[in-house]
Amino acid sequence: MRLRGLLWLGAGAAAGGYLVDRWRRNMGTEPRPLRDHRGRALEQVFVELAGGECVPVIAAGTGPAIVLLPGLNGDSEVFRYQISGLSASYRVIAPNLRLDFSGVERRFDQFAHDVATVLDALDERAACALGLSFGGPIAVRFATLYPERLWALILTNTLAHVDLSHVGLNRTLLIPVARWTSRFLPVSLMRRLADVWGRWGIWVYDPSPGNQRVIDYELTTPVRVPMSVGGARMDMFKDCDLRPDLRALQDPALVIGGSSDTYTLPEWQREIAGLLPNSTYVEIPAGGHLSLISHAETFNQVVLDWLAEQHEAGTLAAQSQPAETA
Repeated sequence: MRLRGLLWLGAGAAAGGYLVDRWRRNMGTEPRPLRDHRGRALEQVFVELAGGECVPVIAAGTGPAIVLLPGLNGDSEVFRYQISGLSASYRVIAPNLRLDFSGVERRFDQFAHDVATVLDALDERAACALGLSFGGPIAVRFATLYPERLWALILTNTLAHVDLSHVGLNRTLLIPVARWTSRFLPVSLMRRLADVWGRWGIWVYDPSPGNQRVIDYELTTPVRVPMSVGGARMDMFKDCDLRPDLRALQDPALVIGGSSDTYTLPEWQREIAGLLPNSTYVEIPAGGHLSLISHAETFNQVVLDWLAEQHEAGTLAAQSQPAETA
């Protein structure tokens, strides 16, 4: 019995040591550089927000500004394909979300105020706000609080209020397992498990061939945002219901959903599009929660085609005119 206890203790220590080593490697991993449409590596600039926190911001291209707002636990790297794919015609601005609320009121609206601060720092009067997942509500609040600074709204795989009733116990339990196995197991095993998560539609994975891109994104992007921060961000949003805000927005809006997204459901995207008075809804077949990665070319073309249609129809403000591609 004593030997068995020692063996279990040794196995636990080995497993713990392995996890600590994997965590250190993850934190020490340098992310792949983000690139513009010409393939040039981009340098981050830092913008000081209210309260004193400085956040990294990626900016690429010239022309009308499009500000990319990431999801709950993401940062600008989730837009790696949009930064390169849209910067030929637009000035793409991709800030990280704040981590710290010291010195400012702990309210969801602060994220929208931060967007205005970033635009000010980069000398942009107005922008098209493109929000992914949790970034969607931020884009909506920015549109509501700063209507004069918005020329179009693009929402993808997002939500207008918190509702996790569709997730269910099994999926709730599997999401953290999927996240854990995407970071701390041998790479070959992680890839196999990510394929399983894709077939089951768990978390950010989807059943399309593009799931390999999502897997690569998960494997090569260090975790910089603790889960506790993501939880705190959601706590600030959980009592918000932005559906009245949506009804009041008159700017042209594009809503993009993924037909295989089990996290922010396609019917949510259709409801959001239906509430917006001047909206277009596009659904990407087999796209999951990160369809902007797994179906990057399709996603980018949907955005560019819609913007071109709006320009042709004359529904966008003068500051939205695209630059000539060099």
